[in-house]
Amino acid sequence: MKVGIVSSEFYPMNAAAAARSGSWATMFLKFGHEVTIFTSSEALPEKYNFERSLFSTPSNRASFAKRFVQEICLGLDLGLRVMLRSKKVELNLITSPPFFMAICCALASRLVGVPYIFDVRDRYPNVLFELGVLAPEKRIGRILLSIEKVIYESSFFVSTVTKGLASDLREIASGRELFLLYNGYDESAFKDELISNTKFPKFTVVYHGRLGRFYNQKVLREVIEIIQEIEPNISFLMIGDLSAFEQQKSWRNVEFMQELPLSELAQVLVRCHVGICLLKETDAMLKALPAKTFDFIGAGLPMIVSPGGELLETVEKERIGVGINKNDANEIAHAIIGLYENTTSLGVFRRNVLKVRYRYGRSKQSKRLIKRLTSCTIC
Repeated sequence: MKVGIVSSEFYPMNAAAAARSGSWATMFLKFGHEVTIFTSSEALPEKYNFERSLFSTPSNRASFAKRFVQEICLGLDLGLRVMLRSKKVELNLITSPPFFMAICCALASRLVGVPYIFDVRDRYPNVLFELGVLAPEKRIGRILLSIEKVIYESSFFVSTVTKGLASDLREIASGRELFLLYNGYDESAFKDELISNTKFPKFTVVYHGRLGRFYNQKVLREVIEIIQEIEPNISFLMIGDLSAFEQQKSWRNVEFMQELPLSELAQVLVRCHVGICLLKETDAMLKALPAKTFDFIGAGLPMIVSPGGELLETVEKERIGVGINKNDANEIAHAIIGLYENTTSLGVFRRNVLKVRYRYGRSKQSKRLIKRLTSCTIC
C-alpha cells in the first residue's frame, strides 16, 4: 500500500502531531508499505519519501489572525503537493489540528479522488468557539461547521484520540466509522530498563511541554507558591519552552529545563516522582487526554490531574494517581504533599502505572490502525 501522511509536524520536531504521525510512518514502513510524508519546512523525514512545504508550522504564540494565515499558507502548499503526488499515493492520513491546513489537504485529496482518513486530535471549529474567537451562530461559524461535517462525511473514516471526542464526532459524521486511537507513549524512548533508574534525591513534581491556552497556568502558579511555603522538600521541574511562565514569578522550589529530545526527556522523567497536568475547565478539555500524560505513563509516573473529565476518569479508573474535580490550588497542593508524605499510596499508584503501561504504547496503537487499514477494501 502507498500511504501519504499529512502532518504539520514531523521528526525531529518534539510535538504531539510529530509523535503521532511518526509512529504511523514507522509502523507502515515496518510492515512493508510505501510512505510519503507531507509536512512543514522544519521537519526532516529522513527514512521516507517526503514533500516538505516552503512554509513552517503555525505558531501557538501567534495571534489568531496571524495563525490563520500561517495555516492557510501551509495548507495550500501541502494541498498542492498532495494533488501532484496523487498518482503515487493510494490513501492519505491527515491529522488535525492545524484545522485549516488539514481541511485544505482533505479537499485536495477529494479533488483528485484519493481516499483519506481524517484524524482529529482537537475538535475545531469548536475550540475557536470556546475561546470566543468565533460564534457558532454567526455566518463564519456556520460555514466552518458545514465544512467540518463535509470533511468527516467525505473521509474513508475518522480517527480520534479520546472517547469523548469520538462520541461528539459520531453525531456529526452521519454514521461514518469512528476509530479510537490513543496518542500513547513512544516505547523506543521510554524503554523498560529506564523504569528502574534512580529517582532524584528531592521529591520532584514534573511538567513538560507547552503551556498553551488550554492549560491552567494561574492555578499551577498558585500550587507552586502554596507548596513553597508549606513543604520546602518538594520541588517542581518544568521542561520545555516555558520562558513566558518562568518570567512571571521567581520561585525557590522550581527548576526550568529547555525542551529536550524525547530520548533525553525520557531519562529525566523517569527520575521524577509525580507528573502534573492541570487543564482549564472547558468543554474541549473535558474530552482531552494530553500527549504529555502518556509520557508520564511511559515513565512510570503517578499523576496529579484536574479538573473532572476524561483525563481524571482515566487516572481514577486505572488507579494511577490523584484526580481533583475542580481547579482548586489548595486542594491540589495538599494532594501533592499527601503523596510526598504517604509513600505507601505513592508506591501503590506507581505499581498500578507499571501494570497498565503496556496498553498505552504508541506502537500498539499504530498496529491497530495498520490492522484496520489492511483489512479494508481500498487497500
